Amino acid sequence: MKKLLILTLLAIPGISAATSKALDYCATVESWAAQKVIQQLVQTHKDLDPKNATASLLVRTAIKEQEKPVTLGEWGPLYTQTIKIQLPFIDNKKLPMTVIASSIISAEECSLSEPSYIDMGI
Repeated sequence: MKKLLILTLLAIPGISAATSKALDYCATVESWAAQKVIQQLVQTHKDLDPKNATASLLVRTAIKEQEKPVTLGEWGPLYTQTIKIQLPFIDNKKLPMTVIASSIISAEECSLSEPSYIDMGI
């Protein structure tokens, strides 16, 4: 019984690290939310350079109701995520376009909601 308890306690940090890594992927430039926003911006601004875009996490918050995590079936606990995406222009004569994008994610799926975004250059 002691061995089972020790093994369980040792496994918990590994699960937490794996979840954190999966959530962190959702904030990368390769993630679904970032790519969706980049595609929309490139359609309206043909002089953007999507190959050199960057994305970084601003904030991620667990969604809770009455202090309990909100979960979506097998997708697990839900989070709101806000990322900053920067897209340089092809000619580099203008400052990069910066947008802030938000979406709902889980450790299992980065595309639970359409990302909404705002252009910070307004």
